[in-house]
Amino acid sequence: MKTDRELHVIQAAYNVFFRYGFARTTMGDLAKEAGLSRPALYLVYPGKAEVFQAVVEWMTDSMLDTIASTLKADWSLERKLTHALELSIAKGYDEVKAHPDAQDLLSLDSQMPGLEHAYVKLQMCLADLLQDSVRASGLKATADEIARTLMSAMRGFKLVATDGKDLRRLIALQVALVSSALRHGELEAHGHQKLSSGSVKTRRAAVST
Repeated sequence: MKTDRELHVIQAAYNVFFRYGFARTTMGDLAKEAGLSRPALYLVYPGKAEVFQAVVEWMTDSMLDTIASTLKADWSLERKLTHALELSIAKGYDEVKAHPDAQDLLSLDSQMPGLEHAYVKLQMCLADLLQDSVRASGLKATADEIARTLMSAMRGFKLVATDGKDLRRLIALQVALVSSALRHGELEAHGHQKLSSGSVKTRRAAVST
């Protein structure tokens, strides 16, 4: 549970990091934005990396709450995945791209533990959305594995996309491929079940005659 002072620092730091990026931001910048002295800021967080990690955790939890509260149960899997990735990947990408000094935020994945944890949480969210469709598809893969491939693709797309429109095109294509594969697997599994059921009925009819 964050204290009021921690939340104040986090919300102020969010503005600074997305304006200047991680490398250019200093504890002095963060303290000034929060209306604190540098010594007072150090009493709340010991360094810039810890502030950044707290910002990422706050953003991730807020984003997951928004996804959960806006998803509709009657949406198709493709629409649910697209909605979740729009809120979690595309919107953040747009915000970073709008500030040239913040471009390093797109390539910090392996360097910042907070970002890695954020991706794990999002992967779990996607796995929950995929669970029923994966089970029905009969594919030899788990929802966690498919969610991992989706997240791996998203991390790569952020680096190679030319702009927000291109990123969304890549996301839509990846989601369509995953959804199509699961639908195909479900149809095949259903077809096998009908074929198996028909064979049983034929055998029973043959025995009865």
